[in-house]
Amino acid sequence: MGMQCDFDTMTDRRNTNCGKWDTMDQKYGRKDMIHLGVADMDFKAPDPILDGLRDVLDMGVLGYTDLSDKFFESIQRWYRKQYGLEIPREWIVFCPRINIASSICVDTYTEKGDGVIMNTPAYGPLQSAIIKNDRRMLSSPLSRNADRYELDFDHMESLVDERTKMLIMCNPHNPTGRSWTKEELIRTAEFCKKNDLILFSDEIHGDLTAEGVKHNTFLSATEDINERLILATSPAKTFNIPGVIVSYMIIPNRELREQIAATIDRIGMHNPTIFAVTAVEKAYTECDEWYEAVKKYIDENEKFTRDYFAKHFEAFHILPREGTYLLWIDYTRTGMSEEELEQWFLKEANVSVYMGSIFGEAGRGYIRLNLASPRSLLKEAYERMRTAWRF
Repeated sequence: MGMQCDFDTMTDRRNTNCGKWDTMDQKYGRKDMIHLGVADMDFKAPDPILDGLRDVLDMGVLGYTDLSDKFFESIQRWYRKQYGLEIPREWIVFCPRINIASSICVDTYTEKGDGVIMNTPAYGPLQSAIIKNDRRMLSSPLSRNADRYELDFDHMESLVDERTKMLIMCNPHNPTGRSWTKEELIRTAEFCKKNDLILFSDEIHGDLTAEGVKHNTFLSATEDINERLILATSPAKTFNIPGVIVSYMIIPNRELREQIAATIDRIGMHNPTIFAVTAVEKAYTECDEWYEAVKKYIDENEKFTRDYFAKHFEAFHILPREGTYLLWIDYTRTGMSEEELEQWFLKEANVSVYMGSIFGEAGRGYIRLNLASPRSLLKEAYERMRTAWRF
C-alpha cells in the first residue's frame, strides 16, 4: 500500500504562532486574509516524519541531543539518490539554519569592509548576511533576456576589486525561480577561481524543480570548485519542516571546514534540537514517495494558476518557473506602482503576497506568489482577486 499524500486538505494554522498566518494577520490587522507570501507549504509533513517525532515525544525526556550516524548516512543516501554523488561524511557540517550558515561564513571568510557579490533580486536574509556583518554588498542585477533571467558575468567582473572575497549564490534562485544550468555553474566556478572568491551556494530549493527540470548542484560543476565551495541546504523546504530548525553545510575543503568549525565553537553553536536528527533521517530515507507526489501537486497548482491568470488577469505576466514552489510575476502592464498594487491586494482583494522590492530594487515591478497550498485555497484567493479586479 502506497503512502497517503493528502495535499487537498487545508489545515487551520492560525493560533499556533504560525509565521505564515498568525504573524501576517498581526502585520496587516486582519483575521480573514489569505496569505500567499511566506515560503513554507500549507501541507502536513510526511507521515514517517510525524511518526518519528511522535516517538520522540512518547519517550518523554526532551534532553540534549547529538548527531547520529544515521543523520550523516541519510544525507549521503539522499545525495547518492538525487545526484549520483558520494559525499564523504566529514564534509557535512551541521548548522541550525541556512541564514546562520550564510552569516557565519561571511564573518569567517571575510573582513569588515570586504566586498561580497550577490545577484539581485535576492532573498533578503542572504543580503542581510553581508550587510549586518559590515561587509560591502556588491549587487549584480540579473539580466532579463525575454522571459529568462541570466547571470551578467561582465557586470559581476566589473565589481571585483582587491577586497572582493566572496560570491553568494541562490540555486535554484529565489525569487525568480531560475534553476541554473550546468554551463552557468561552470562559468560561475571559473569566475570564482579567476578572482579567488569563496563561493557560498544556498541550495535549499534544489530538490523542488519543475517537471522536466534537473537541479544542477555546484558540487558537480567543475573538478576544482570544491576547493572554494560552501554548499548550504536542508530538507526544510522539500518536506515542509522549517519549524524543526535544521540545515547543514557541505564543505569539501578541509581548511575552510576547520575555519567554520572554529567559528561554530566560538559562538557556542552545538546541539541540534531533539527533533532535528529524527526529521532528517526520516525525510531522506522514508519519504521518497511523498516527495515525488508533492512536486507533482505543485506543478499542477502552477498549471491551474497560469490558466486562471491567463483568463482573468492578462496584465499579470507569470515568468517561467524552473525551481522552487514560488511564482515570479511581472505586473508592469497594470500601470500600477508597487504601493498601489500592494494596497489593492490588501484592502480590496484581501490577499497578501510578497512585493518585489522586498528582494531589492531589482525586484520592483514584480510580486512573488507561493503555490504550495491546497488548490482550493489558491482558487479562493484568485476568486477574491477576480471579484476585486477593476483594471
